[in-house]
Amino acid sequence: MARRNFLHYCLIIWSLSGCASYKVGYDYDRSVDFHSYRTYEWMRDQQEKTGDRRVDSSSTDIRVRTAIAAQLGLKGYAASTAGRPDFLVAYYIQVKEGPADQSQQYFSDGMAGKPFVHSVDTRNPSGKPKAEPEAPSYAAGTLLVDIIDASSKKLAWRGTAAGTVDPSLSSQERDERIRIILRDVLSNFPPKK
Repeated sequence: MARRNFLHYCLIIWSLSGCASYKVGYDYDRSVDFHSYRTYEWMRDQQEKTGDRRVDSSSTDIRVRTAIAAQLGLKGYAASTAGRPDFLVAYYIQVKEGPADQSQQYFSDGMAGKPFVHSVDTRNPSGKPKAEPEAPSYAAGTLLVDIIDASSKKLAWRGTAAGTVDPSLSSQERDERIRIILRDVLSNFPPKK
């Protein structure tokens, strides 16, 4: 629930599989003793489905989990083998696509698929649409990484990445981009109080 509320306040973007540029941020519960954390587990619940096949794919899930596990390992955290982790890890990705200016409407003129912007020239009383260059479209996404205290089940830390998506990346480039983004997101975990 908190995750959904947070998303309503975030710029909705797609991540990992290729943000061309992005911004990272984080927030945390100041009452949590992060120094006591040693082991983690993934949330047992399935990741929330978005309805977007690019996000809900097993390849995206593997990339994200592998990159997060690698970053946590570099920080000295280990996956729990005893079934009693100190913290739980979850992530969420969402993508939104649209024209750069959402207030304009796009139509096809049927002529070789050339789109044009529907706008009315106040000096043109006929109201016929005039052709203008197509405004660039984008895909934007958000990646959330949640660290949940295992004993209290409360959100202890949240890292975010937000930016535009580059859908032209190869599989290897996506792996590298996800690794870099998650390195940057998790650079703030644990927080320095």
